[in-house]
Amino acid sequence: MARSKSAEICEKIAKRAVVPKGKTMTEVIMQYRRHKGKKEYDLPLLIKIKEKGKVEGVISYDMKLFYMNVESDSDKLIIYLHGGAYVEEMLPFHWLMLDKITSEADAAFIIPDYPLAPYSDYKDAYEKLTHFYKKVLEYYPDKKIIFMGDSAGGGLAVGLTMYLHELGLKTPEKLILMSPWIDLVMDNPEIKDYIKVDPTLKYNDLKVDALFWANGTDLKDYRLSPIYGDVSCLKDVTLFTGTHEFFYPDIIRFSKLLDEHHIKNRVCIGEGLNHVYPAFPIPEADEAIAVMCEVINNT
Repeated sequence: MARSKSAEICEKIAKRAVVPKGKTMTEVIMQYRRHKGKKEYDLPLLIKIKEKGKVEGVISYDMKLFYMNVESDSDKLIIYLHGGAYVEEMLPFHWLMLDKITSEADAAFIIPDYPLAPYSDYKDAYEKLTHFYKKVLEYYPDKKIIFMGDSAGGGLAVGLTMYLHELGLKTPEKLILMSPWIDLVMDNPEIKDYIKVDPTLKYNDLKVDALFWANGTDLKDYRLSPIYGDVSCLKDVTLFTGTHEFFYPDIIRFSKLLDEHHIKNRVCIGEGLNHVYPAFPIPEADEAIAVMCEVINNT
């Protein structure tokens, strides 16, 4: 099926909006951010206006949590981990996508503002998210928990699930992952062909971001690259990926790995579509969101 005209337009905009940076420039930016220090994240102005009364923020264990659909009496709870290469906060497109999902999904949502590089690293994020998750299990013992995430947040959702299993904790019933970054090593020879057609992801930038996030830990540690972890603890995984992103080969490889371990999984492939395409204002995104809501509502 040919992609929609709006998808073509979005790709053209993405190519113009993303300015390629060399590895040295990315390192300089990270060092500058670390020196300057992190500011507390707040909702973008557009979202404050549009989502007034729909998003509630609280501070818990030195981490801001945003709640959506809190009035829902559903037995399902979604924990959403946002993308941004482990160095960027949530952007307006994340919130606009969540607005669509929460309008159709029968579930409450919690979105943690987890620690990011270069101010913190994965260890700090795992510590805070684990504490948060234990509280979720304590406060909502009867809820069916689903992890959702896009890009880096998708990879984090997988790695965190494996880590929680290792701790002997109850793990999520399902994972819904959009273009998950599941291999920070990025040495799959198949990705080189997709780098040429990917308008948003920049290989050299991501290599630098990964090193800041890992902070000296081997990138093959499953908490960083869950494709090297024990997938047998996963239960039900729904994946979304576009063929115009260089994560595509790794996501397909991950799905095959799940098949080998007899883990229920489904891959929704957007032909000619970009990284995290469900967040774009395109018809294909509406179709993807409908699938997500079906997965949630049938949990």
